[in-house]
Amino acid sequence: MKIVNKYVPCFLLIVAVNSLVIVNLYAWSGGPPAYRTGAPGDDGTCNSQNCHNSFSLNSGNADFAITGPATYSSGETIKLKVSFKNDSGTLHGFEMTALDANNNRVGKFKSVGNTTQVIPVGGSQGLKEEDAGKYIEHTAAGNKKKSWKIRWTASNNTSGKITFYAAGNDANGNGNPTGDHIYTTTLGINKAAATATPTATATPRPY
Repeated sequence: MKIVNKYVPCFLLIVAVNSLVIVNLYAWSGGPPAYRTGAPGDDGTCNSQNCHNSFSLNSGNADFAITGPATYSSGETIKLKVSFKNDSGTLHGFEMTALDANNNRVGKFKSVGNTTQVIPVGGSQGLKEEDAGKYIEHTAAGNKKKSWKIRWTASNNTSGKITFYAAGNDANGNGNPTGDHIYTTTLGINKAAATATPTATATPRPY
């Protein structure tokens, strides 16, 4: 009995270490850490940080893109789509943000359905309070999709061209970070020109 007790702590330590490894391997299947879109000011992408780095960034054959309208207006909510085509993976993911011409993070994202989520502040993903609403990514359910619908609302003082930055993962689903391709893409949307208010013309009165 004493011999068994002697090895119980060692066994528990091994289980704890293995559990930690498993958590690390699967922690981001429901969305990566914040600031991994490849945008200016971000922490690169998941191709760095000793993560999904089996291949060079954008070295695969898939097409990864953001699609949306040509223009936006102040206070307007627009529809966007992030998608993979010609991909080889069984699981997929993404993260996106929006920057103005001065590389300020702008607007607010909103998820559509259960396949996307706005990254919460103060969670394990490390989003700062000042960036609330400014990052969106896939969920665990969205991990099984290859396209995601998103909404983004411009603030009333947003101006100029907005560039959307996204990083995407075309994953082989082997349960670890090896053998996956990471891509980046951007979409620029200009602010709609202001419509001039017609000037009323006085009609001459007959004499």
